[in-house]
Amino acid sequence: MMTCDAIVLARGGSKGIPRKNLVPVFGKPLIAWTIEAAQAAGFVRDVIVSTDSEEIAETARAFGARVPVLRPDEFATDTSPAEASLHHAIAHMCRDEKPHSVLFPQVTSPVRRKDTLADAFRHFTDGGYDSLFSARLIRNYIWRNMPEPQPLYDPHNRLMRQQIPPQDRYYRETGNFYLFRTESFEQTGCRLTGRIGFWETSDEEVVEIDEPQDIAVAELMLERLERNLAVHPIQM
Repeated sequence: MMTCDAIVLARGGSKGIPRKNLVPVFGKPLIAWTIEAAQAAGFVRDVIVSTDSEEIAETARAFGARVPVLRPDEFATDTSPAEASLHHAIAHMCRDEKPHSVLFPQVTSPVRRKDTLADAFRHFTDGGYDSLFSARLIRNYIWRNMPEPQPLYDPHNRLMRQQIPPQDRYYRETGNFYLFRTESFEQTGCRLTGRIGFWETSDEEVVEIDEPQDIAVAELMLERLERNLAVHPIQM
């Protein structure tokens, strides 16, 4: 049986927004949105929060997540890579048996449609991927500076955006969530490895909270989903 644990990384220190993971967003702590989304996904065996903060740990437990140990300080600095914390969580925080795969939803992206994670996991398993990330279509005409500006499209054959063939479209990581097979991750030390797929999310789900002004945008998107999703489904 394929098992999947959700690992939520929530460091105590935050420079842009003090206590960011606990800041109220649309009526609940920021971290609660990600914990509850993972719990409601339907395929997650366990929701584990990796944090160096006892305050965050208490809040995570209050919302039903498991925090068996605090994250060591060496994995909780401004420059600590997420992969190191994920390795620690898999080795020291998962239950008796390591999961077949890991869902890594990021706290800074609290906006998720009801079925997004479940649909992405189905795509991940049905497609036989080793890893998968949330993505959004880039709807602009993209240029590179190398060192002179160079277009990533043909200006003499400027297609309408909806006319661009799927194989020629560009997507960006949204950071909302990642999925990966535990074995592939442990072998390479990278969350995106092996056969990589992506799952396209809605415009609302692209919101990331990095600066104080982002909170208002996230709250607007959460309210929009809460009020309108059932009546006006988002067109993908």
